[in-house]
Amino acid sequence: MATNAADVLDGLELFKDFSYPELNTIGHFLIRTTTRSGDVIFKEGDPGNYMLILVEGRLSIFKGGEHGAQLLSHEGRGRIVGEMALLDHERRSATCVAETDCVMMTLDAAGMQRMSAERPLLAYRFMFNLAKLLSRRLRRTSGMLVEYLVT
Repeated sequence: MATNAADVLDGLELFKDFSYPELNTIGHFLIRTTTRSGDVIFKEGDPGNYMLILVEGRLSIFKGGEHGAQLLSHEGRGRIVGEMALLDHERRSATCVAETDCVMMTLDAAGMQRMSAERPLLAYRFMFNLAKLLSRRLRRTSGMLVEYLVT
């Protein structure tokens, strides 16, 4: 496993436009956490104010419905999860469970506020890249919805 945040972030899609020294700086605003297999990281409906970057392990994302929880996705190394809650501080839209022991880096609202105050250009670029990531996900989901409705 990488020993510092820059090594973890280097090569991830969200951080592709950042230099290695900038990744080191972003790392100062992240918190490394671990969780065990089977742990619920957050539940649908929970208050949210952070996103996570999966460093090691696998996560499952579930969405509740009238027929119980439905698996939405399995997430692996480098995936960004929970980013909507970082942006809007709304309740979680899905449940996230560790499939395996996991190592994650989290960015919470306080860390984002500190980055904005201390390094505003870096924070702007981070948020811009996050917006592009969300846009790609929305386009993909919209395409999947159209395919589902047509069939």
